[in-house]
Amino acid sequence: MNRVSPMLRLNPQAAGALQQQCSKATTELQELTRFRKEFDLQLAELIGKDALRKLHKATHNALLLADLVKEAA
Repeated sequence: MNRVSPMLRLNPQAAGALQQQCSKATTELQELTRFRKEFDLQLAELIGKDALRKLHKATHNALLLADLVKEAA
């Protein structure tokens, strides 16, 4: 079951391009994470921590349901 994935051999240009894409994606992910944390803090101040928790749970359940519907189709 456990198979070793073969190593990719890239030329320097392809490796550089792949590294740039990875760096860009990592930076965007860090920015989005930072934004979400700040957004959650401000939203919790506006609507309360309990309401925010309920909103997160409802959103999570909605996403699970959407995935289930997509999988069933």
